[in-house]
Amino acid sequence: MSALLRSKCPKCGNVQDVAGDYTCSKCNAGITLPKDGVIQIYRMGSPIGVAVGYGVYLNGNPCGHLGNTETIRIPVPYGTYTLHFTCGATRRCQDLTVEITPENRYAYVKARIKMGFWTNTIIAEACAASDMPAV
Repeated sequence: MSALLRSKCPKCGNVQDVAGDYTCSKCNAGITLPKDGVIQIYRMGSPIGVAVGYGVYLNGNPCGHLGNTETIRIPVPYGTYTLHFTCGATRRCQDLTVEITPENRYAYVKARIKMGFWTNTIIAEACAASDMPAV
C-alpha cells in the first residue's frame, strides 16, 4: 500500500506514483497535480490465490497497473469519471462511473475478479472510506 498519488504526464504519458507536484522522470516536464478530488482504488485479493494485477483505465486513458491487494490514489479535477480494468486476457469489466464534486471530493472503489465458467469479469464497486484498507 502506498500513500503516494498516481499521476500520468500529459506530455509523454509516463505514469508515476508521486508525493505531490513533481517533474516527470521521462521528459522533465513540470507537473502540478489537481487539488479538487481523489479516486482511491483497492484491488481485493483473489479468492483462489491468483495474484494477477489489473490495468487501470480512467475515461479510457491508461493509468498504469494495480497489483494484487494494492491501493492507489489518483488525483482528479471535478468531473465524472469511468473506471475500467483489464486483467491479462480478461477485458470484461463492469465499469464504474464516479462523480467528483465540491460536496463529494473522494471516491472509494474496490475491484475484484468474479470467476466464471467461460470467462472472468472484473467487478468495480463503490464503497465507503471505512471499507478501505489503511493507506
